[in-house]
Amino acid sequence: MALQFPLLFVFGEHGWSIELKQVNDGCIGDKQLTMNMFYSFQLHDRFNIYALLPRGGRLFQQFLVNAYISIEQNRLDYIESMQDVFRTEYLQGVHDALLKGDSDGHDVGKRTILPASFTSGPRYMYKHYQDALAICRVHGNPQYFITYTCNIKWPEISRYLAQYPGMKAEDRADIIARIFEMKVKDFIHYLKNEKPFGQVVAELYTIEFQKKGLPHCHTLLWVSPPYKIHTPEQLDRFISAEIPDPVVDPQLYKIVTELMMHGPCGLAKMKAPCMFDGVYSKHFPKKYEDVTRFDKDGYVHYKRRNDGCFAVKYGIKLDNGYVVPYNKNLSLVFQAHINVEYCGWSMMIKYLFKYISKGADRIRAKITKSLGEPSDKVDKKASNINEIQNFVDARFICPHEAAWRIFDFHIHHRNPAVQVLAVHLENMQTVTFKDKQLLQDVVDDPMIKKTTLTQWLKNNQIDDSGHHLTYLDYLSRYKWIARGKDWCHRKSKKTPPIG
Repeated sequence: MALQFPLLFVFGEHGWSIELKQVNDGCIGDKQLTMNMFYSFQLHDRFNIYALLPRGGRLFQQFLVNAYISIEQNRLDYIESMQDVFRTEYLQGVHDALLKGDSDGHDVGKRTILPASFTSGPRYMYKHYQDALAICRVHGNPQYFITYTCNIKWPEISRYLAQYPGMKAEDRADIIARIFEMKVKDFIHYLKNEKPFGQVVAELYTIEFQKKGLPHCHTLLWVSPPYKIHTPEQLDRFISAEIPDPVVDPQLYKIVTELMMHGPCGLAKMKAPCMFDGVYSKHFPKKYEDVTRFDKDGYVHYKRRNDGCFAVKYGIKLDNGYVVPYNKNLSLVFQAHINVEYCGWSMMIKYLFKYISKGADRIRAKITKSLGEPSDKVDKKASNINEIQNFVDARFICPHEAAWRIFDFHIHHRNPAVQVLAVHLENMQTVTFKDKQLLQDVVDDPMIKKTTLTQWLKNNQIDDSGHHLTYLDYLSRYKWIARGKDWCHRKSKKTPPIG
């Protein structure tokens, strides 16, 4: 780093090394200092100590990104180096390999390129998507979809930047990440304890970062049955899409007009971010509505009366058609752009779960060839898919995401917790073994045959009539069926223990 950023490390300070150890605090042995720990230590402010690094402006932003991609690449290199050491295969496949005469681990197996344990990877995000569907099966559809965006004008950020004249908020992505992480925790605590939407039974959120903009939190909220919306009139108590009266509620009027107005866009500003080829992508301004109503597809149309109220933004008058739906209590407490949408009757629940688990932004690219260039021969043989390379290609990382990940802040949260059970046919559980391990030793290992499903069956071998249940009896009784690699359960008279 000192060679790449000589203006930030004027004395050529040493960077991270694999030989670095943590300070011995009485524990037996020396703990290794990871790259993540090293850069997280560098980003901390220290009392009465001058630090040049956080005063680097845009150069500091580049340092944040370079530091994080070094950490991530180090993790990916480790995963890639372990591909030839560990292999996974169904236990039944190991038996079949022994019958064919194979004895070594390298003769069978499949590669797992990027596991679900790698944060922000495709398998990681898809796992959380499935967890969200599991919560939905228990508590029904979520009622509210809330997008909570960071506000650089928060007093906490302003007070800190006042100590460094000439420094802008974008120059301290680390401070923005720290404050927003605390604000998100306070936001979830407020939803569960102050109950602006009623009793919360489940919540789920994902932190997202954009190329141009601040970090924001996508939240799905489930409430208890007494607080669920049944009529449009009930919805008016929780969500509003109108400019408040400046005389009756001047504080809310200031927040809404400054933070909750979309635009200007369209003919007034053709270069607005929401404009694509001259088309309004966000469908603003909205149509006026005298009352809140649900259409035949279940979508809500919020009350937007043409009452003459307006706000002036960049010299252009914006009326109720440009108001982003909001909750009055949340806007007053957190003073940020908090978009609240009702989704209890919407049929797009699967889309919502996909949206909050879609992963990081990527660069859009197109590869073409010149006219007259001969086409390459297409190899009909299936090529190996490198999930690590697919994850890295066209990846985009902004300074805010880099700071967030260096500090090890969570990008996903869900409550209640979801326990994943290994549902499989007999001897079809996935096992892990080393490349040079003998397959007979794999088969003879008693721990390999133990899964969450087999252990549950072991503890529930007797039915209501006192008969012992076999593996197939259990599957036939509860009618488990396979669809490709996914398993689902048909409705039966008895409630299954796993669902």
